[in-house]
Amino acid sequence: MTELLSIADLKAGYGPVEVLHGISIAIRKGEIFSIVGANGAGKSTLLNTISGFNPIRSGAIVFDGRPIAGTAPAMIARAGLRHVPEGRRVFAEMTVEENLSLGGYGQPHAEVADRIDRIYELFPRLVERRTQAAGTMSGGEQQMLAIGRALAAKPRVLMLDEPSMGLAPQVVAEIFRLILRMRHELGLGILLVEQNAKAALRIADRACVLSLGQITLRGAGADLLNDPSVVEAFLGGNAAT
Repeated sequence: MTELLSIADLKAGYGPVEVLHGISIAIRKGEIFSIVGANGAGKSTLLNTISGFNPIRSGAIVFDGRPIAGTAPAMIARAGLRHVPEGRRVFAEMTVEENLSLGGYGQPHAEVADRIDRIYELFPRLVERRTQAAGTMSGGEQQMLAIGRALAAKPRVLMLDEPSMGLAPQVVAEIFRLILRMRHELGLGILLVEQNAKAALRIADRACVLSLGQITLRGAGADLLNDPSVVEAFLGGNAAT
């Protein structure tokens, strides 16, 4: 499969503090790559650095064959690399449809309208809420909207930061089913950052464990799901439950 996003020996941090210590991963077209780790592991820092919100210290970030380190976040997003940050961050006073339209800002109206129709097919619940203010919806519905808004720009790689955070178990299951659908039906490369290791590894083609800014383990999602060290650290000692 074609590599869409490649990160090589990436080091980054905040002020004098280095948070990421030589991260190397690659995201391919049509695959889910999951990064799991505890709070403070550097997961969100990694996504913010890829998106251009945090400068790199050394290393390389290449998207679609072009280096993007130092590129403005808006230009990275326009190039087709979209980031759905932790905490959903929808525009609360705007309607669902207005939020989705904003996701395709600057692109031909007819194309954005077609994409929104496709988003409604993927997220039928949003159809029922299309004229509702986003801030009045449930947490799960807002998460669907945040993902849908990113899809309105027709990205090639979608980065999801903790999409399960704060959601009930049945809603988490629905969100992860939708992630699988996006991979299969839209052919996206998906970089999924998650503290819910069990859910993330179950759907991952490939994955890695991030600990204190370093990758300590990598492999197929199914292999990590059954790795004794991952089971002990993240799955409560039993991968089967």
